[in-house]
Amino acid sequence: MIKKLFYLIALLMLWFLPKPILAVSFDPNYLISDHELVNSQSTTKNEVINFLKQKRGALASYFTTDLDNRVKHAGEIIYNAAQRYQINPWVLVTILQKEQTLVTSPVTKNSQYDFATGFACYDNGGTVSRFSGFTLQIDRTAWRLRYFLEHPWEFTYQLGQVYKISGAKVDPQNLATAALYNYTPHLNGNRLFWQIWQSWFAKKGSIPNGTLVRAQGDKGVWLIQNNLRRPFYSKAVFLASYSFGKVETISKQELNKYEIGEPMAFSNYSLLKASSGDIFLLVDGVRRKIYSDALFRKIGFRPEEVVAVDSSDLVQYPEGNPITTPYPSGALLRDQISGLVYYVQDNMKYPIIDQAILSTNFPYDNINDVSSSDLNVFNVGEPIKLRNGTLIKTYNSPAVYLISQGKRSPIANVETFEAMGYCWDNILTVNDKVLNLHPLGDVLDSSKM
Repeated sequence: MIKKLFYLIALLMLWFLPKPILAVSFDPNYLISDHELVNSQSTTKNEVINFLKQKRGALASYFTTDLDNRVKHAGEIIYNAAQRYQINPWVLVTILQKEQTLVTSPVTKNSQYDFATGFACYDNGGTVSRFSGFTLQIDRTAWRLRYFLEHPWEFTYQLGQVYKISGAKVDPQNLATAALYNYTPHLNGNRLFWQIWQSWFAKKGSIPNGTLVRAQGDKGVWLIQNNLRRPFYSKAVFLASYSFGKVETISKQELNKYEIGEPMAFSNYSLLKASSGDIFLLVDGVRRKIYSDALFRKIGFRPEEVVAVDSSDLVQYPEGNPITTPYPSGALLRDQISGLVYYVQDNMKYPIIDQAILSTNFPYDNINDVSSSDLNVFNVGEPIKLRNGTLIKTYNSPAVYLISQGKRSPIANVETFEAMGYCWDNILTVNDKVLNLHPLGDVLDSSKM
């Protein structure tokens, strides 16, 4: 999305920003909150204009035509686009600084205006000229962020999936983070976004990320996380991961600097023990009883992992089907004789018919070799498909498809591919067997979006 040179310049510029020491550390899985991304009412048009003037960069006195062909200040153009697509204006300002340092630096060439937000810019230095121009760059950036939020299945990086990005393991924890990785599919670029956001727009507090706190005179405990204070409403939830000896006492005034975030809850796949002695595994918000002590041991659980809870802690989770097999959370099993690999969960085994599917869908999963007799106890399900957001083509055809909701949607033309911000290097070439595993879906055409 941006040339490496501009990343370096932008990083250097951060040293000259008036900055408090960042109170939080960079978490590649959580860049900003969903609310921050879509808070289009976070500021006013005049505040955006004045902010750019105060920074004294290229945009301080930059005027150009808006989409209505009227000449306006850059700040007004940014604000108008933010309102059109209900995106936080400060997010657009941060992207402008990340991509071309236009907020704090003078321009050295016109291309910095022409591709101000890095929209339709590729890592190999290529750009798409029809998306050039400051106003169009701002508009398309805001549009694509909004479009992702409404059509996340049409993009590579999605909530609830694990990816390898710039050699690092990334598991986007919210839609805003996934949206930013789809816009800039690199770790360094998003680290830079986060640094600028923290320096300029994040609500500041002096408490380090991950600190457990209690307000003086109060009993409640909070976790400071991503500039939010997350409450513990259950003692069992707290003790599952923390100890009271780590809780710091602060003033109510300091605590109130942080907005309230989502309550802390048991993590997925927590083991919860009821007063009856029954042990449940928490799976995607449902509690599932483990059938027997023998199965508990066969799965590989240990007694020290079990958390004793009150009935009030359990009742908030509906009870699902009991666990009767050793793979409640899913596992990759390979037949020692045939070499075939299956994704096994509960009493079902799902064939993985090609290495491309295995490496794309399960980049960090270990494969366990088992006997054919061990696999024969499971019912056979439908073959695993490529996950949503994967771009594919075959060896004998130039046609490119997007895997969307289990189907292969043809991308109508180059204009649509580029308008969506897809990267040519991300196209996976597969055989016809993998292609035909996915039914044909609707054509993606940017002229109809």
